[in-house]
Amino acid sequence: MPTDQRDAAWYLLQSKPHQEQRALENLRNQGFECFMPLYLRERLRRGRREKVEEPLFPRYIFIRLDSIASNWYVLRSTYGVAHIVQFGEQPARVPDAVIEAIAKRQNANMQIFQPGDQVRITDGAFAGLEGVFEQNDGETRVLILMELMAKQQRLSFPLDAVKKQR
Repeated sequence: MPTDQRDAAWYLLQSKPHQEQRALENLRNQGFECFMPLYLRERLRRGRREKVEEPLFPRYIFIRLDSIASNWYVLRSTYGVAHIVQFGEQPARVPDAVIEAIAKRQNANMQIFQPGDQVRITDGAFAGLEGVFEQNDGETRVLILMELMAKQQRLSFPLDAVKKQR
């Protein structure tokens, strides 16, 4: 049931509660091209901090289907899938550019920093300056140690404005 790339487009499926992975696996086993963006989240489990991957859009999976050649009927009976998201009677079509932008951003944010990693600021007033990663500052920010005005400063930056030095 792989899609024919000539008329293929991305659509949106909703999974049953907490069954995103099950739905994704079953869809891929049937030969469908699917995309479920993930993000890395730090949480406390049994008194220890750990990083876990979680769906960026809980209960939603993007699927690439051909409007003519794909068998849409099997989607409804796939374990873990609740239904195809629709607007009126039309399935919710997602532009390729949106999927590409999400995938690009997901890959950038999956980067894990360790304390002591050399980093470079890529955006904002400090763009181009280097520092040392100290720790996360919430889910979307990081604390960076930088040498400014002959003194070590601790500054907070958005996660997407910091890249690991190679």
